[in-house]
Amino acid sequence: MSASRNEAIEKQSERQRRGQLLLRLARVMGALTLFAFAVSLLEPSNSKLISVVFYGTTALVVFVVMLLTRRGRVVFAAWLLGSFFWLLIAVALLFFGGLQGENAATFCVCVLLIGGVVGGRAAVVVGVVSSLCCALIAFLEHTQRMPPQLGVYSPINAWSGITVTLLLTSVLLHASLESLRRAHAEAGEIARERDRALAKSIEAQKMEVVGNLSGGIAHDFNNLLTVIIGSTTLVRSETQNASEPVLRYLNDIDAATSRATLMTRQLLSFSGGRVNELSTIDLAQVVRSMGTMLPRLLGSRIEIRVLTPDVTATIIASRAGLEQILLNLSVNARDAMPDGGQLTLELSIEDDSAILTTSDTGVGMDPEVLARVFEPFFTTKNTGTGLGLATVMARVEQFGGHIEARSERGHGSTFVITFPLHSGTSPRVMVSKPEIAREPTFRGRALLVEDDGLVRKTVASLLEHAGFEVTAVANGAEALGVMREPSPFAVVVSDLSMPLMDGGALVKKLQARWPALPIVMISGNADAALAAALPSNVRVLEKPLDEDRLIVAIRAAIDKTED
Repeated sequence: MSASRNEAIEKQSERQRRGQLLLRLARVMGALTLFAFAVSLLEPSNSKLISVVFYGTTALVVFVVMLLTRRGRVVFAAWLLGSFFWLLIAVALLFFGGLQGENAATFCVCVLLIGGVVGGRAAVVVGVVSSLCCALIAFLEHTQRMPPQLGVYSPINAWSGITVTLLLTSVLLHASLESLRRAHAEAGEIARERDRALAKSIEAQKMEVVGNLSGGIAHDFNNLLTVIIGSTTLVRSETQNASEPVLRYLNDIDAATSRATLMTRQLLSFSGGRVNELSTIDLAQVVRSMGTMLPRLLGSRIEIRVLTPDVTATIIASRAGLEQILLNLSVNARDAMPDGGQLTLELSIEDDSAILTTSDTGVGMDPEVLARVFEPFFTTKNTGTGLGLATVMARVEQFGGHIEARSERGHGSTFVITFPLHSGTSPRVMVSKPEIAREPTFRGRALLVEDDGLVRKTVASLLEHAGFEVTAVANGAEALGVMREPSPFAVVVSDLSMPLMDGGALVKKLQARWPALPIVMISGNADAALAAALPSNVRVLEKPLDEDRLIVAIRAAIDKTED
């Protein structure tokens, strides 16, 4: 919340406080006017005509004050009421008994009224003027120059004047203190709202820092994983008849890179730049796939049970996002079971919803912890970041679902996630290694544009293994330098984020001269805006790469161009 908005709210609140105070006082003065008029009729010496004119005029002024107050003229209405009441007291002092205490003391009501509505300085002015008025009347009495008295002293009139003064004073004080209490409460709420806004701003800045850091780390890590995965693929292809131990070692490398890929996806979720297109996904297939991968990640002391229906559970989501949800919940469950235990992943179909339940036999949570479990940066772990479950909630809501946490201390924790089922076409199952036809291999030349030397060398080897003759360059400027008329390349494979000239700028220049040239963009941390600006016939492929996914993307780009 901006400072100007806070100031405007505070001013509006103060105007409302003054208006409510003045309205309350005007209502009380109206009631007291009727009371004083009734009392004046009980005194035989009082003139009925003077009483009607006096109290009628008072009632009219009170009505005008209330009307002005409702129209927002609060300060003017306060001055009108205070001045009129002050004049009544001054007239009473002059024509109904001089400086008698019950008359002069009523000046205090005017001071309180002006002070409570207009301000302290105005109250001081009214107090000084009232004192000067009393001094003038004292001088007139001392010199016996007072005007003729319009009425004799009456105990009933004196009691009426004291009663009106006391009631007005008490009501004014009560209303003033009550309005100040409300103003203080409102000011406190504004301050708390400002603190909450500041906390959210600080939290957003933290998330931005974490996002930038994690995005950079994930980008570099994906480059390294591309080298590892690509090299493993090439080694496997060169060792067709390798011994059992060698194949086992290669399988272990594949398993480790799969786990590392999941971790980079978790890091990328904080960077905000990842391209995560939503599509129809079979949630049951994803849960079963994660069930086979999690034992290697969580360790042998955690028993994993996976319960899924035989039918498909089609939802709108991204596979990477669903894997991240299951990964974060599973890692949290493992940390809650330091001595081992059981983690259950259960998927069920109810009406139009897919319900995914994860439950563990861990230590559980207290009600205080449970209430804050999805707050960003809230953690009970000594080394935790507090981002895991906050990310889970963000992902679930992104996919149109909602999540509920249930837990008791000593009785484990359960997370229930509900996704709306998709009633459209069959799910597009996303597999990590799609089946592709190996023969015939590609022919022709491929241009590879990649600024990282290790990645460039590995991807070039994968392209050569697929049948291409490869020309590899480090940036977009070098790529344009090797292009000729007509294009000598069957396909261009380029990184998306590069110095000097990024992949987006390179694509524009290439397609301006060779519109039919097949292009595949690769990135370890794709910028959503940059990727969205690419033409529809340009394929975007996320790192880490493997040979199968690279071949599928190249074949799709070539087929799209030939259509």
